[in-house]
Amino acid sequence: MRYVSHVLGEGIVHLSDSVRIRKEYFGGIVFHANTGDTLEVDHEACKLLVWLRETGPVDIKSLLRHEGICTILSALLYLDIIEHLPGKISGVSDYPLPESINDMPTSSNRQSNQILSAPETVHLAVTYRCGELCPDCYSRKNISITGHELDTAGMRGVIDILADNGVFQLAIGGGEPFARDDLYDITAHAANKGLAVHVTTGQYVSDPQFGDVLKHIKSLHIGIRSEELMNNAASVSAKLRILAENVSRANVRIGANLIITKFTIKNRIKLTELLIECGFKRLIFLRYKPIAAHDRWNSENPGGEDLEVFQNWLTHAKRQYPQVMLRVDCAAAFLMRHLDPLTAKRAGINGCTAGQRIISIAPDGCVYPCSQLVGHGYYAGDLKYDSFKAIWYDSDVLNKYRFFRQNTLFAGSVCGGCVSSSFCGGCRIFADDNTGSEPFCPMGQSRPAP
Repeated sequence: MRYVSHVLGEGIVHLSDSVRIRKEYFGGIVFHANTGDTLEVDHEACKLLVWLRETGPVDIKSLLRHEGICTILSALLYLDIIEHLPGKISGVSDYPLPESINDMPTSSNRQSNQILSAPETVHLAVTYRCGELCPDCYSRKNISITGHELDTAGMRGVIDILADNGVFQLAIGGGEPFARDDLYDITAHAANKGLAVHVTTGQYVSDPQFGDVLKHIKSLHIGIRSEELMNNAASVSAKLRILAENVSRANVRIGANLIITKFTIKNRIKLTELLIECGFKRLIFLRYKPIAAHDRWNSENPGGEDLEVFQNWLTHAKRQYPQVMLRVDCAAAFLMRHLDPLTAKRAGINGCTAGQRIISIAPDGCVYPCSQLVGHGYYAGDLKYDSFKAIWYDSDVLNKYRFFRQNTLFAGSVCGGCVSSSFCGGCRIFADDNTGSEPFCPMGQSRPAP
């Protein structure tokens, strides 16, 4: 933890230009656009940050007159939410902090039953079309669900709605997003509306729009076809190395998404080394969700012993490759079950947050709880006709998933009785009736509550 003893002298503090603040029922959410990190803060810290945003640069002595500010400053400085310029700086007014932060004015947000005012991240599938035939693609089964794709104006309209309602991040995927010839227009519009934009692609070679799209996004993630990389290591690695160099040169973070199949687990060490050699410093391992090819999924879906091997390796790999960010998606939160709930919360591990921190939007503008829960039984509304607020607060489908831990089916289940349920609880895709426990813990065990 960074200490603030060095700022007790002269200087100013100011809110980072990359930070956004959104008030919530518990205080607020602070989002750092450059890192993608979110931080939940209480009412006092939220009011301080709002005050800093409205006031501008503030003399440090003004803040330190207030009892308790030193502790808050320490955490905010550590996370780069506020920045400190030391030394004597002329031209900065001495704005006195109100006697009580609680006296600072606040604006009210509509809140209901402890629901966030908007999701933090929206997954936008701009198309389900794709020229690749990846064996483990799950979106291929969604093609028949959407009758059409929104045109450029329609996509801009959806983006306007999300930005105006306080969404922080837009994760663009598909299908293959570069299959649309207006991806540059979509990403540019989203960035101009203040959204942090991320794109996931399955292409290993730069698209004609590639350079322009990189100007407006924070990160590019590449869906890695593990078997192709292993079987054609030299040629595929050459493509990925060039791609990683081009992305890094544009000051955009590049990451690799790998699906946790039996093949991936068996070849985990070689795959990791190949990707690191290509320049990837972010490896995201995604739980293997059901795909259209049932036989393929049944044969490649790893069992408890496979996952135990993977978990042990992942723990070791984080120490072996400290320069690389290795993490799993929310559906594989059970791999973190050894953590205590407080540590998990501080690390941002929340398990399933469908309909709560995330939602998914299909190419036709229809809303679903997450990118895996797509289909007629998961339909929450249509942004072409329904208001965002009505969908977000009143949708029975979204409320079903955001409150699944309070469901009696879940509460009385194996997952519900596990001490890790607050940050895991299983994936809704595999759960009984989509709200209960997974039939069995994927790791073959759960942790009983004390």
